[in-house]
Amino acid sequence: MRASHPVFDLFYALSLLFTSPFWLLALAFSGRWRRHLGERLGGAPGRPGDRPCLWVHGSSVGEVLLAKGFVAAWRKSHPDWDVVVSAFTPTGREVAKKNFGDLPVFQWPLDLSFCVRRALRRVRPTAVALVELEVWPNFVRACRRRGVPVVVVNGRISARSAHRYAKLPMRGAFRSVTRFLAQTDEYAERARAAGFESDRVSVTGNMKLDGLPEAPTEDAKSALALKLGIDPKAPILVGGSTHDPEEQILLHAFEELRAERPELRLVLVPRHPERGADVAKAAAEAGFETIRKTEIDALKSPPADAVLVVDTVGELRTLWGLATVAYVGGSLTSRGGQNVMEPASMGKPVVFGPHMENFREAESLLKSADGCVQVPGNKELLPALRKLFADAAAALAMGERARKALQGKSGATARNIAAIEVVLSPSKNPAGQAASAQ
Repeated sequence: MRASHPVFDLFYALSLLFTSPFWLLALAFSGRWRRHLGERLGGAPGRPGDRPCLWVHGSSVGEVLLAKGFVAAWRKSHPDWDVVVSAFTPTGREVAKKNFGDLPVFQWPLDLSFCVRRALRRVRPTAVALVELEVWPNFVRACRRRGVPVVVVNGRISARSAHRYAKLPMRGAFRSVTRFLAQTDEYAERARAAGFESDRVSVTGNMKLDGLPEAPTEDAKSALALKLGIDPKAPILVGGSTHDPEEQILLHAFEELRAERPELRLVLVPRHPERGADVAKAAAEAGFETIRKTEIDALKSPPADAVLVVDTVGELRTLWGLATVAYVGGSLTSRGGQNVMEPASMGKPVVFGPHMENFREAESLLKSADGCVQVPGNKELLPALRKLFADAAAALAMGERARKALQGKSGATARNIAAIEVVLSPSKNPAGQAASAQ
């Protein structure tokens, strides 16, 4: 049996050739892509010993943070196993290093056959868990040849991705995946349509509903507000996980609202922290005094009414706790939405746009409980925010309905772990045994 799949290697080589000017410039001027290049070429940390090992992979920040509870639960139930964690994006790796400091953390290898083979030789995984999707053809085929089961946990496929996969030669790669554990029935059907083996697809629920954060205490909120130069009693609009042009939309709404409520504060948390400088520039050009989170520590007393732009990672969960009203980004663009469950679980009134394809389950739960406001477009955002800030009691009641709507929906993490255990036990899972032997 061949050790590589030449079709994909040829595709990657041609893609690299046509995009080589971009990559040469990126390598020359951006440390983002030079960092950890050895790991991208398959130089994952070598794993000593012969203990079984679970390799957990998340593409970027969201998937890495989601994996935190899953990894903790796996380690508790499998103390005799090693666990390693990888991420595709540099920011994801940074967050993984911060959250899994006692575990080997590294950059996902390029999906070239020699890179994949080298990484697998060094890590020697017993099983691989891919968070949400992130199926790379050469990697999953190499795992199949080595008898290493690959399981997608918390699996989801957007309608746009499903359409794209239908046009690509991905069915062979998808058939190399041992199990696809979907968040919902809708995602499970899309997985089958995309080419995952029907009998290997099942629904285990959404791990994002496990271990949702509680709102910080009043003392914790006051301490954070003081650090950020915010009056904890002031109304605060937090725009989290935003994408271009959502910051400009929020800045326009904020300008109108602050004319009516001068004490109102705005906190912008772009989905990609490296955009912080551009977002801060846009806020300054709009006429607002602006400060970035990375600048605050150097100041003894941050400005009392500045727009705060958060250009650091791992801050959003805490900042949701300060919000009077939470706007969740990626939803006024075609990004498909971001995680609405974190602010909702803290009892915050949540506002988002029409594009929530990535979070249909949460969208449905919150809407059915009247625990959110979904606006159809940019023009409707300002009236929705104005109404919430004008009626504090109604906003609090909406947030409480959202919090209650998410209660009792947990358990997906445990079901995903149980499903992997079945895959690892051939006597209980003949289909999985056959898949590994292919």
